[in-house]
Amino acid sequence: LEELEKDPRIHQKIKRFRTKQAQMKHLFTEPDDDLFNPDYVEVDRVLEVAVTTDTETGEEVTHYLVKWCSLSYEEATWELQEDLDPEKIKEFEGIQKLPPDLRHMERPLPDKWQKLERSRDYRNGNQLREYQLEGMNWLLFNWYNRKNCILADEMGLGKTIQSITFLYEIFNMGIRGPFLIIAPLSTITNWEREFRTWTHMNVIVYHGSQISRQMILQYEMFHRDPQGNTLPGVLKFHGLITTFEMIMADCPELKKLHCWGRWKDILNHGRFKWHLAERDMEVICRALLVYCLRHYKGDDKIKSFIWDLITPTKEGQDQALLNHSGLSAPVPRGRKGKKLKNQLNVPGEVKNADWLVHCNPEVVLQDESYKKHLKQHCNKVLLRVRMLYYLKVEVLGEAANQAVEGIPASKLEVSLPDIDYIEIPATWWDADADKSLLIGVHKHGYERYNAMRADPELCFLERVGMPDVTALSAEQGGGEVATDITDR
Repeated sequence: LEELEKDPRIHQKIKRFRTKQAQMKHLFTEPDDDLFNPDYVEVDRVLEVAVTTDTETGEEVTHYLVKWCSLSYEEATWELQEDLDPEKIKEFEGIQKLPPDLRHMERPLPDKWQKLERSRDYRNGNQLREYQLEGMNWLLFNWYNRKNCILADEMGLGKTIQSITFLYEIFNMGIRGPFLIIAPLSTITNWEREFRTWTHMNVIVYHGSQISRQMILQYEMFHRDPQGNTLPGVLKFHGLITTFEMIMADCPELKKLHCWGRWKDILNHGRFKWHLAERDMEVICRALLVYCLRHYKGDDKIKSFIWDLITPTKEGQDQALLNHSGLSAPVPRGRKGKKLKNQLNVPGEVKNADWLVHCNPEVVLQDESYKKHLKQHCNKVLLRVRMLYYLKVEVLGEAANQAVEGIPASKLEVSLPDIDYIEIPATWWDADADKSLLIGVHKHGYERYNAMRADPELCFLERVGMPDVTALSAEQGGGEVATDITDR
């Protein structure tokens, strides 16, 4: 102390020391939040399983890919089986199983609606309050009657729960979705939590970085065969929660969930008296092909293939028809014996399926002259549908979607059959012209030669020039309506 008092600058030093102490007080206070979030060590979902052999002991070791609570998919880690909750593993194994019933269930008719007088017991013993049951009944009534509606209760009365239980009632009817839930970013975790609290549906949250979304696509969306290929028409999830911004910005993964027709192309290229939605076009095309099936007198393999093609699947996906007897086999000629006919899966009467209620050709197709014309050309229509599907699935493969997206034919890989060029359409015709023709038929339809010639992504525009404008306009605006629709 005596030595400090001898220092003439001691008072200034003490003043600076106290100032620094006051500035550093917040470093020694207790933080408001936990230094470590305990959610980070709690299993959210199990994504994948891998069995390996220990190089030292030779024993099999099972690891599971784990997504942790409050962490993104890209931060998932592989963990040993003994370190995980057995219930989470059991939940994962249940999701991996294919649904026992893959038949598509249509929406019931309006007169089938019945008011629920009391709440059912939902997951964890939860029950709806009386006013919530009334709101859910109202949602179901509007759904039965195909009416859009808005649930506009006051805050805190459980609109989220009413919406979730409404979807769960539909789910219990056999309609397994998938259901799309678009919500603000701040509420999507609450939606996920309520789905898990009230239902047994498998609901995923589609959000995060590109890596996280790719992992969702790889592990959460599709069932796969032992080779890792996706099984068309069978989805793992029943509901998908995402944000409006995610849908509007970029959502290529969700665009992979196609139906069996290119409805948007038909609407863009067709000329219709009324404004039609894609769903309307699907109903019209299904009714058109049902009508053709009823009057088709050709081979039963083609009839069986078309019936399987237009029959709605469980999840509304493309039919898995790669090995269908009516697809890969050549178009048959002549009559077939009764023995072969009985071996085929041919519908005896194309009028008994439940889904025909919504696309009955006698209701959808009102023009009698058009129906007469369609009846005369039904063989041509069905054979073209069969060949177009064969072209897309077994000839073009992945190049089909790439061509529609605008990638030039010269950059697409298409396996062409061995062709004997003895008779060719022109002296300049070669393998590139064959490839452009196949891609052009897929993009523009049968006999749309002027449209193919005008397509800058094909080789014909460069080799023979632009077609006549009048011929191109006539080709796009005329032609047989039935052929035009089914070609697309």
